[in-house]
Amino acid sequence: MLFKTNVDLTALNTMAISSIAAKYCEVESLEQLKSAVISAQQQNLSIFILGGGSNVILPVIIEGLVIQIAIKGRKITKVNDHVADFQIGAGENWHELVLFSLSKGYRGLENLSLIPGTVGAAPIQNIGAYGVEVKDSLITVNVLDLESLEEISLHNKDLNLGYRSSLFKEKPGKYIVTSVTLRLDKETDLKTNYGDLTNRLQGNAFNECDVSNAVIEARNSKLPDYKVIPNAGSFFKNPIVSAEKLNTLTTQFPNIIHYPAANSKFKLAAGWLIQEAGWKGYSNKEVGVHKNQALVLINHNNGSGADILSLAKEIQKSVNDKFCVELEIESVFI
Repeated sequence: MLFKTNVDLTALNTMAISSIAAKYCEVESLEQLKSAVISAQQQNLSIFILGGGSNVILPVIIEGLVIQIAIKGRKITKVNDHVADFQIGAGENWHELVLFSLSKGYRGLENLSLIPGTVGAAPIQNIGAYGVEVKDSLITVNVLDLESLEEISLHNKDLNLGYRSSLFKEKPGKYIVTSVTLRLDKETDLKTNYGDLTNRLQGNAFNECDVSNAVIEARNSKLPDYKVIPNAGSFFKNPIVSAEKLNTLTTQFPNIIHYPAANSKFKLAAGWLIQEAGWKGYSNKEVGVHKNQALVLINHNNGSGADILSLAKEIQKSVNDKFCVELEIESVFI
């Protein structure tokens, strides 16, 4: 393990924001991670964990130690003839895991195809798409406890997993994810009644790979490739509102897009709200809103984290003024 100074992180975040890490290292094992953490603690340095860089907005300079998680590994343990547990290193690529699970004939992750980032970030964000969230198949998360410096296993029920929320967000700086265990089933029902998947999957003769391909097609049709147009994916959370609030909104905006959510509430499509507020396709000299998906902010001309935040605040105010709905930023600002 090599510690480096003044490392350029531009290529390590999908928004392509120019950012310098005062100190940086890449870790490939639990032992290396412990050593890096001990070194930072001894020097009284703050620690920032970097995975795939797909959901973070970086500052110009990150003081302290940036630790890039590159812990790999795939282990499959059969539970019975059609169920297996997949223990996956935190540094594995998420989409490659989805394809790997499908190649083994297991269902459960197909709706989460093409989500950028690493496996370790999945439970932190409780990633989700097309009616499925990672909590649906998550069994345990192995973490390094930064107080005891011991690796412990946290169970699904203890992680407070909700819509883009988790224990890790509630207690930042307490744990570092080292591996994730998912339970997948060859015979579980496919979930296709969400978004435009139904239209893309005609008839009844389709399997989990067909669903994955339909999700990939849908995402590619709406979301820009960050390698071509730097972006951080969905930038805002879909707001959750009460039935009473939804009734008020549908009276004024009959076409408002909404879905049932937990506890008799409803989820509004943030992209639709932003589009109706007039932001779809907007751009200034540095940053903007994607022309095909208003939920995605783009960095088309070397914008900074401050430029992104400024645009986000303008969008939040505009949506609130029009709909009396507050948008919450999904991406993490460092």
